[in-house]
Amino acid sequence: MYKVLANMLSNRLKDVMDSINGETQMAFIKNNQILDSFVIAKEIIQLWKKDNNSGLHVKVDFEKAYDSVDHGFLDSMMRDMDFSLRWRQWMKNCIATPMLSVLVNGSHTSQFGKERVLHQGNLISPFLFNIVTESLSSVLRKAIDLGLISGATFGNNEVYISHLQFADDMIIFLKSRLEYLCKARRILRCFELVMGLRINFHKSYVVKIDKKKTTEDGWADAFKSKKATLPITYLCLPLGARPNTKSF
Repeated sequence: MYKVLANMLSNRLKDVMDSINGETQMAFIKNNQILDSFVIAKEIIQLWKKDNNSGLHVKVDFEKAYDSVDHGFLDSMMRDMDFSLRWRQWMKNCIATPMLSVLVNGSHTSQFGKERVLHQGNLISPFLFNIVTESLSSVLRKAIDLGLISGATFGNNEVYISHLQFADDMIIFLKSRLEYLCKARRILRCFELVMGLRINFHKSYVVKIDKKKTTEDGWADAFKSKKATLPITYLCLPLGARPNTKSF
């Protein structure tokens, strides 16, 4: 019975995802495909390789993404997105964890539940995760508007792309200025503290992209992450590789 209900609710969520998620979220959105994110990322890298303007490709690694989502923050996000109280209660019941009790010295402790988890395999979980990460996307877009960071720019109309996200797979694009990288890290740290999701900075990495193919340790040190060079793997595909190379 639960699987039938979860399937119905997930289908309802799927219908509204494109209206509540920004254009940078590609996963679980109608008419979006996994290759869309890859193609955009590839175009940005090619743009930075050809132009005089260099850029930074920042891969953000979420630590056990579904296991660290704060239920209270998720509910507040749904409230701000005008989901009804009844709908939010349905979501709360769907993601509620069984109550647990620990045996200590032969006696059971009081029951408790986990307040920071979205169950893997739950049909609703991917959509709820998208709702949570939309808050981060909104902050990054606001940072662009305020001039705190600057991402990739396309065409005469100056279309800005600060980041791409496919489920829990995120890339942030920044112009090669140390202050932009430091501010992006501060934004991510605030996101951790307020919203519950933890970020593995030691598994994240920074790639410097420019025409000269230079490599600098300072960028990764400032972000407190790994340093990487092209080509890299993005969504299981080689990004930044030449078509005639083995990695491609």
